[in-house]
Amino acid sequence: MKRRTGLCLTILILCLFMSACGRKGADKSGIRVYYLNKADHALQEQNYTPEADDRERIIEELIAKLCIQPKEMTLRAPVTDFRLLSSETRGRIVTLNFSPEYYDLSAVEEVLTRTAIVNTMCSFSEIDGVYFLVDGKKFHDADGEEPGIMEPDQFIYNSYMEMRNYERVRLHLYFANESGDRLVDAYRTVVYNSNMPLERIVLEQVIEGPNGNFAYPTISRETKVINVTTRDRICYVNLSSDFQNGHPDVLAQTALYSIVNSLCELPSIEAVQISVDGQPDTVFMESISLAGNFRMNEDIVEGQPEEKTEE
Repeated sequence: MKRRTGLCLTILILCLFMSACGRKGADKSGIRVYYLNKADHALQEQNYTPEADDRERIIEELIAKLCIQPKEMTLRAPVTDFRLLSSETRGRIVTLNFSPEYYDLSAVEEVLTRTAIVNTMCSFSEIDGVYFLVDGKKFHDADGEEPGIMEPDQFIYNSYMEMRNYERVRLHLYFANESGDRLVDAYRTVVYNSNMPLERIVLEQVIEGPNGNFAYPTISRETKVINVTTRDRICYVNLSSDFQNGHPDVLAQTALYSIVNSLCELPSIEAVQISVDGQPDTVFMESISLAGNFRMNEDIVEGQPEEKTEE
């Protein structure tokens, strides 16, 4: 009898402990709200600590912040010239449904507004992406494309910097197939500040990895772009030593040419020279010498090029 009583007491304590863990508040660190800076055509972020502790109420607070005009006269809330009709959260994706006036925004205002909304929602660690509807229908951008579920890395911008000269570009990138021995094509549209070299944008997107489920990463995400320049149609790339780690189950040749082929898709580049921590004569993943230049390798691409746009 004493043994059964002790067992029941142990179970009761475990249940109380698990219940207490389940009531643990959501992580509120790193949350930021992004506003439009009217004077500079840029974004300005502000740290924000929600009053709520649970996930759903924090999401509601962030949505409300996007619609409320901040005290600073130079800033504007993202949801101003149109209305938020409804919102829904499923898993780690937030769907926002805006009024038809959303399409009245200019091209620059629309990109900045979308960037502010997506970055605000995804600054909460429990949200991975944002999906837009306009009047209950799938959102399409100025090019008529449907961006699908949007994440912060789709929007490359500099806070407090001029955005009048922003550019929208469709990149042709290369990632690994499932077995890691060949490359597959991927197409990704990004918005970036034209003050940043497009070569760096390509490198950072390759390091970031694919968004679709038809391709796999090739480079360690710890890799940093130290420097990149192009002279006489040769792109000189200097990467951190993390590049040497490659990626699990991906051949050295696949990883190397995911960078080379992606860069050579830019019309200004014919060949790529890669250095690691400034050393051009290293051996990548103990199998490929980086001495010399590398050119587009179509033989390593799986099948015929197929336009697979990432969702």
